[in-house]
Amino acid sequence: MSLVRTLRILASQRPSLPPRTVADPSRVRRVRHDQVPVTWIDPDLASGATIVHLHGGAYVEGESRQTWEWLEEVARRSGAAAAMVHYRLAPRHRYPAAVDDVLRALADMQRSAVLRPGRWVLSGDSAGAGLALVVAQTLAATAGAAPAALLLESPWSDLSREDHGEESLRIAARLYAGAVPRTEPRLSPVHGDLSGLPPVHLVAGARDPLVHDGRRLVAALEEAGAEQHVLELPGGGHQVALAALGPEAQQARRFQIGAVRTALGIDETAAH
Repeated sequence: MSLVRTLRILASQRPSLPPRTVADPSRVRRVRHDQVPVTWIDPDLASGATIVHLHGGAYVEGESRQTWEWLEEVARRSGAAAAMVHYRLAPRHRYPAAVDDVLRALADMQRSAVLRPGRWVLSGDSAGAGLALVVAQTLAATAGAAPAALLLESPWSDLSREDHGEESLRIAARLYAGAVPRTEPRLSPVHGDLSGLPPVHLVAGARDPLVHDGRRLVAALEEAGAEQHVLELPGGGHQVALAALGPEAQQARRFQIGAVRTALGIDETAAH
């Protein structure tokens, strides 16, 4: 990995705030939940509806402007608060730091009644989608308070695969996993127990390098008898909803907004 890329990655790991053009600062609040930084948009809505989001970036990079744009729009149009969890990243913080951070933040939000039972969904894109699935599996196995639904986009659900053609992902998988076998279910949740999950709403693009991860996950969910709703867009690439370009991106966002409203019982007239 070049020095320039390494420096860029390290710079991206600092938790960011949504740009002013995305969300006015009056709508934004940075807090720590059990020492884990979390950025909220419209936190006053949290008791009624919240989207807790885990960003992509292959476990080595932080959230992008596109992530903020996507999260603000989907939350606003759903009538929900948004919470971006800034979990620790590799190579300074290897597995299981990211999993531990999200679980700790969620537990603190629930203890303080920021998140109400049945009033929040857990979402993630790319690596964040795989992480969201790991967290949901952990909650199911430990009888933890589960989200009302999982919102997954372009899930990176199998870090052990070497055939997706993306050298950067292979490097990132090694940096995050360290010496732990990458078939470990809390690294590659497709190998774990998929029963007992909340409804899964999955968006994928047929031209995504990770599309086969998504398809394998769908098959595994079916085998486990998990409720799932899948939108695979023929012309879509990686993180098609985040891209926000063209009709397929808008179709993906409508699918996700509908999933949030259905899971949380939000009337369309309540969204803003």
